[in-house]
This record gives sequence, structure tokens and C-alpha cells, in this order.
Amino acid sequence: MVKEHIYRNIKMVLGLSAAISVLVHFSGLFEKLTTSGFGYDTILYFVLHGLVELSITFFACLLLFCVTFYVLKPLNPEAKIKEFHYIIALVVSYVLVLLTTHHLFALRKVFLDIEMDPQQLYLKFKDFFLALAVLVSTHVVRIINQRNKNRRVVHDLKLDLLQRQYDVLKNQVSPHFLFNTLNSLKTLIKESPESAQDYLDHLSSVLRYSLTASEKNMVTLREELKFVHSYIHLLQLRFSENITFYIDINESSLEYNIPPSALQVLLENAIKHNEISKKNTLKITINSSDNRSILIKNNINTKFSPEPGLGLGLSNLSNQFRILSGKEVTITSENGFFIVELPLIES
Repeated sequence: MVKEHIYRNIKMVLGLSAAISVLVHFSGLFEKLTTSGFGYDTILYFVLHGLVELSITFFACLLLFCVTFYVLKPLNPEAKIKEFHYIIALVVSYVLVLLTTHHLFALRKVFLDIEMDPQQLYLKFKDFFLALAVLVSTHVVRIINQRNKNRRVVHDLKLDLLQRQYDVLKNQVSPHFLFNTLNSLKTLIKESPESAQDYLDHLSSVLRYSLTASEKNMVTLREELKFVHSYIHLLQLRFSENITFYIDINESSLEYNIPPSALQVLLENAIKHNEISKKNTLKITINSSDNRSILIKNNINTKFSPEPGLGLGLSNLSNQFRILSGKEVTITSENGFFIVELPLIES
């Protein structure tokens, strides 16, 4: 990551230096091209004069970027930069470009024997423009880095907020689950003491999963179904043949993720809001869907006296999926059935 950041900044400086060099000499080269045509002399001019002059300016730009980067520190948005720092950078850059271009053009005269128009060689405006262009480019780089840093900070804050929200949701669901399971055990001890021990053994397995899964944001559907089978066994011990389950999940869906205990919350919800008796059997199906989701469906046998509750189950489950995946839980009630569609989350 650090090397990529360094390489990206090097490419940026090289690109800016090349662009400024072309910008500085574009008018002169274009004028020479339009007045001289495409003869041999023009081609020779571009090779010996244009390219060499561009190279000299390019080298000067690189030197100026080193100076301005040192003074203005554009890659460190936290650095405290005052107005006088820009003045210092501009003055130093202007002096350096005067000295650099003077000596480099002098070397060009020695080695290539190319005469130069004295007015063009010492044209102070072009030298000042070069220094100013580098200074402005450095300031733009600083603004971009500051904006990128602000975006990263905002992104990190959003992630932290989402994590805090999700932790709160998990802490709300866990007590709800514990309260219901203990109530179920209490009821079973009264109605069928001989089955209470078996219920307690399976309950310990279920609670063990709940404790370990609470440390995770997501589990695979395969892990969740293994837990659900144990939980279903508890329900069947309590309700016997008055409750039936049918599970049909595609093998390809088992490695996708969902929040831990998501299916258990829906099973709890179905039991809480429906009458379960020999006359009104509760039938629950869990099927995989073609659009990377699973459907939990139960027939509606509304209780005459619904159990009191805080209404946290489905609301918290929807919020968990929204935080973890940005996807929505679909809840419908039609033709005597209550259907919840949970989107599967990719790893």
C-alpha cells in the first residue's frame, strides 16, 4: 500500500511536469510549425530545439516540485501551512528556474551549438509562469489529498457508527432469545418433566452457539442451519406434533452469510404470534430462492391473546441486514401465510 502510494505520487509529478513543459513551449513550437511548414529544417528544429527545450523545462519542473513539496508538504494534509509559505515557495522557485534554465541553455549552446534568441532565453515572464504553475499544481495536490483524507475519515466514522449500531442490536436480541428459551423450559417442566432434561441438554447446545456466534457479525448459512436443527428439536420437544418444519436449501446457498441467529429470531416470532395446538398446527418452511435469498414461511393462526413484547425481533433483524449488506428484508402477509425473505450476503 505504501509503495503504491509512492508510485502514484511519482507518476503524478512526472505527468504534471510534462504537461507544464508542453504548456510553456506550445505557443512557440506551434508558431514555428505554422510559419516554416513541414520541411527538413522544421523537423530538425523540433528535434534539436523543441525536444531539448522541453527537456530542460521538464527538468526544471521536477526541481521546482521538489522545492514546493518540501515547503508546502502537500502529501501531509495535517501540516500547518501559512500564507508566507506560499510566498517563500514562489520566490525560491522563481530564482531556481532562472538559474537552472540559464545554465542548461548555456550547456545546450556548448554541446549542440544552437543559437537562441536572447529575448526568448531570458524571458522572465515564462520563468515566472513556470514557477507559478508548479506552485498552483502543488496547492491543487494538497487540496486533493486533504479531500481524500476527509473522505477516509468520514468513511471510517461511518463504519464505526455502523459497528456500534450493530453491537447494540445484537445486545438487544440476545436477552430476548434467553427470555423466551427460559420461559419455554419453565413451561415444559410443568407439562412434561421427563422431557425437561432432554430439552435442557439441547438448550445448552443452542446457548453455546448463541454465545460463540455473538462475537461474529455474520455466519454461513450452513452454520446457522446446523444451529436451527438443534433449536427445532427444542420446539418439537415442547409442542410435539403440533408444529412441523420443512427445510429445503440449495447446496450452492450454504456458503453465503447471514447474521447469527437470524432464522431463530423468525422461528421465535412465528411461535410468539400464532396459536399452536392440535386444532391449529403451525407449519413452518425454510426454502432457498433463485435470487440469492431464503424464504421463511408459516401459516397464520393468530392468537386470541397475543403475548406482550417490545417488537424488537423483526425490526432489529431488518436493521442488521441493512447495516451489514445494504439490502432490505422483505416481509409480506398474504393468503393466510406470513412470509419473510432474507437476502443472502456474499463473503
